[in-house]
Amino acid sequence: MTYKEIKLSFFKDGIRSKKIFHGMKLYSHTIKSMNGQWLVSRRVYLTEKGNYVYYERRDVNWHYWDGEQEGLSFDPSQTDENNIFEVASDLEAFAKYLGEDIIEKLAVKVQNGEIIEYLDI
Repeated sequence: MTYKEIKLSFFKDGIRSKKIFHGMKLYSHTIKSMNGQWLVSRRVYLTEKGNYVYYERRDVNWHYWDGEQEGLSFDPSQTDENNIFEVASDLEAFAKYLGEDIIEKLAVKVQNGEIIEYLDI
């Protein structure tokens, strides 16, 4: 398998930082929060040492705030990202974030070596 340098950004209390490791992205999905004000990005990585990383980041949905929002106002002090960074030796540890269904599908793909398909085309 081919691993590359992964750089994950964090922003808390006005301070930017990064976590860097060698790995491969297994899962990536971005959804809107229930109220549409935030975008939540969820990712799972397989590290070169065989561990798994769950990374979740919440960002402002700037498209939501583009127009006039009746009765709402944007508060820039609430733009801190809410990050989750967790390392585990088993994908099952991330079921609380992604649900059992997605974890099972990821586990089967990893177990069967279906993460990378080399094509001779």
